Formats: sequence, C-alpha cells, structure tokens
Amino acid sequence: MMEPAKLRRHEQRGKYDVDSIQKVFSDTFISHVSYIDNGLPQCVPMIALFHRAGENEDPVIYLHGHPSSRLMEIVRDKESECATGDDEKLHKIPNDKIRVCITSTKVDGLVLSSAPNGHTFNYRSGIVHGACSLIKDRDLKREVMRGVTNHIVEGRWEDVNPVSSFQVSLVCVIRVDILSGGVKFRTGIPGVQPRDRIKDGPDNEVPPWTGVVPLSEQLDEPVPSGLTDDAKVPEGLLTFIQRRNKAQSEYAHSVAK
Repeated sequence: MMEPAKLRRHEQRGKYDVDSIQKVFSDTFISHVSYIDNGLPQCVPMIALFHRAGENEDPVIYLHGHPSSRLMEIVRDKESECATGDDEKLHKIPNDKIRVCITSTKVDGLVLSSAPNGHTFNYRSGIVHGACSLIKDRDLKREVMRGVTNHIVEGRWEDVNPVSSFQVSLVCVIRVDILSGGVKFRTGIPGVQPRDRIKDGPDNEVPPWTGVVPLSEQLDEPVPSGLTDDAKVPEGLLTFIQRRNKAQSEYAHSVAK
C-alpha cells in the first residue's frame, strides 16, 4: 500500500492519490531516478513507465535500460546475493532491496511578482520512493517496451516493425514497487511580498508588471530522417502532436489565473 510522501511546507499544495501522481508521470517524457551507489548519491534521467493493472491494484513503475548501466548492474547484483528461487518473494519488498527516488516535473508558467523574492513557477512535481526488483519474464519485458514506446508517441508501437527477439533478450527491465508518493504543485497568480518602505526604500514610480507567462511543451512539425523516403507521416502521429500541444497549452493557461 502506497504511503503519502507528505509536504512539510505549503501543505495545501500536496496531493497523494494515485491518479494525480500518474498524471504527472504521463505528461512528462523524462523522469529522474536517484539511488545510492557505494555511498555516493547518483541521479540519472530515464523514462519511468507508471503502471497500474487495475483500480484496486497497487501501482508500480517500470524502468528499462542496457544491462551495463549502473542501476541495472546493482539491482542485478543485489538479487544475485538474495536469490531464493521464488519470484513471488522477490516482490515482497524486503529491506535489502535497492531503493530509488523517482521524480517527474512539469513547469506550467513563469510567475512574476512585484519584488524578486516573489518570483516562482507554476508547476507539477510527482515523487515516488520505491524498491527495485529485476524482471526476467520475456512477455512482461515486451509489454514494458510497448508501454515505453507508446509513452513517447501514443500508438507508435502499432505503427512500426515488430521488436526483434534479440532486443527483448538484451533489454534490462526493473520493477519499482512504490512505497510512498505524492504530488506538489503550484497554480495561479503571484503573491505580493511585503516590503518595509522605510527600511527598504520606496516602491518604483512606475509599478512593475506582475502576472504569469504560461509555459507549455510544444511538439513541432515532424522532420523526416531520409531513411524511409517512401513512408508518409502517420495520421496518428499528427493527431497525437495536435492533441498533446492543445492539452498542454490549455492547462498552462488555465492555471495562470
């Protein structure tokens, strides 16, 4: 059962339900995965596939990469040390599993106040803490690869050639059982920070402009590679770009007020 990773400040900016966390991860192409390696903190950008099998099922996150990447190595080495031959026990989150912290952040606007210390961002930031285990089942690895591909472009897995069996064998997939999680967010207009006009001096004669500059990630027109000259840009790709751009822009503008 996922525990809430509660905020210490601005408690009203926290959300702890699975849907809110999943939405941030779904809207973010790249997440950052932090872990400890021989006592040294590490943080690497990765695609984090947030997965929930059913409404009553605990959510998990899947990470994938080359077997030689360091996180994959230390998870594999840890499981070799603790191997029991029982796959079910590997997902019961014993204390000796490799722990990670995964974050995803979307900036939705530049918040400009009347004084320097009032400037900030509108944003959504999802964070989870979890325990890692190695996935060996080929069908599940293939399904994770499908999910990762469609995370980049919706429906892309179905538009391209089938994945090679060699790549399925090569890829390393990690399951992260989520122990705690939450979302921190900010929306709306800037706050006005108090100033002591006697101590700090008078305000500017011309009042400074304040407000929010909406910021949304926009996908541009596809650029052909030159490797498949006879192929046309799929309608599904163009629809995905249009729909995603519209949703991103509308949200950024809606939280600027």
